[in-house]
Amino acid sequence: MDLTISLLKGERYTLRVRPHDTVGSLKILIQQKLGIACETQKLVFENGSNTTSNDDSATLESYGLHSGARVNLLVTLPTPPTPPTQIQVFLKNDKGVNSTYDIKPDETVSHFKSKVEASEGVAVSQQRLVHEGKVMNEGKLSDYHVRANSTIFLNMRLRGG
Repeated sequence: MDLTISLLKGERYTLRVRPHDTVGSLKILIQQKLGIACETQKLVFENGSNTTSNDDSATLESYGLHSGARVNLLVTLPTPPTPPTQIQVFLKNDKGVNSTYDIKPDETVSHFKSKVEASEGVAVSQQRLVHEGKVMNEGKLSDYHVRANSTIFLNMRLRGG
């Protein structure tokens, strides 16, 4: 059967499908023929009443579509994932005591060291922070792959020459 795919701009395309094809396979066909990514497609079937397709596994015939039926194609923009505003990390000192810190994912090492100084009483100049075997000197915590629930180890700098 032939379906007419209508875009908001007024463009119309005819696509040949089988009644037992799924909505998902129709979206793939639209992607192949029109270059519109499946995840940005929202289909509204004109089948006596406008029906929005929410189930990609449903067949076209289950929506009451027939040859010559019209399908309105709305193109949506995918919403980008929002990064968390704060994450929690753990700091383990040289005595094995854990402390919890709320940080921003893009926080700098120097800012985190200042937080540690205020909370632990260890001067920034005496701190040696290690995460995943890497000494954290400068840059952002994310540069050292620090993520939610990571443990950062606090060691004291050695004195001497």
